[in-house]
Amino acid sequence: MTAPLVLLAFAAVAAVAGSRLLARSSWVQRSPPWGIWAWQALTAAVALAIVMAGVTVALPALPVRTHVADLFGTTSFYVAQHYTTPAGAALAAASAVLTAVLLVSVAAQIAVHLHRSARQRRSQVEALVMVGVQHPDGFVVVDHQAPVVYCLPGRRSQVVVSSAALELLTPRELRLVLAHEDTHLRARHDLALSMAAALEKAFLGLRVFSRAHEQIATLVEMQADDSAQASVDRRALARALVTLCSGASPGPALAAGETAALARVRRLTASSASPLRPRQGALVGATTAVLLSTPLVLALAPALEATVTNCWSATHSA
Repeated sequence: MTAPLVLLAFAAVAAVAGSRLLARSSWVQRSPPWGIWAWQALTAAVALAIVMAGVTVALPALPVRTHVADLFGTTSFYVAQHYTTPAGAALAAASAVLTAVLLVSVAAQIAVHLHRSARQRRSQVEALVMVGVQHPDGFVVVDHQAPVVYCLPGRRSQVVVSSAALELLTPRELRLVLAHEDTHLRARHDLALSMAAALEKAFLGLRVFSRAHEQIATLVEMQADDSAQASVDRRALARALVTLCSGASPGPALAAGETAALARVRRLTASSASPLRPRQGALVGATTAVLLSTPLVLALAPALEATVTNCWSATHSA
């Protein structure tokens, strides 16, 4: 019974302490790609710990216990014995059902979100054929009084610029904004946002997932800002964001001027902070690797204990 309780405790501590730590750490915004990875690792670790807590309770009722026993060189009896709870088979069966429902829910949320976003983007691309005009520089111009620039990811990806944005942005600012959108398309930021949104819906009520979704949405914009501008163009991009922040893009699009525009303008106009050095990046990578592996280690600890107990019994009986 210890393993599921420890796993749930780990999930709670990681969700609360981890999200607070990342939200307060300056390096997250200094190096947005590492920040995105850290938030993704945190939510994955919390989700995995919750799922593994259910699996450890259900293991005595699952055929997979035989494979776990083979993996650790012990018997299925010893494995079941170390994972059995005082409630017995009834709780194990109920946990198996609830864990299966949770896994199906997560998979369904991801599939539905990706399908809905792809369908909306296809609809937008089809509409652009009728109302948009292809610009020689490779983007589509739509006649609209609000200044907006956004991209539609996917196989038929498009960058869309409104006529108002074309009039208000200088050629230099337009070039920077287009580079920003190209970064979204190359990095497939839409997939990172879809995964974050799916986890938020699947684990409805857990603040860490909604907070991660918010933070990742901001960080993908900051990553695109960094890729779009050289150090001398930071203020030009900031001016472009101010111009575009009054516009509104369609739902499935990634727009240059919408998400966390004020924080991004402040970041661009402040003194340029150095990104993480390789050693610091390696430390972040190692920490997230430990974070992701901890739920698996905690879940397999009773099986390791069963192996040790089995070996000790065999040695003393001999």
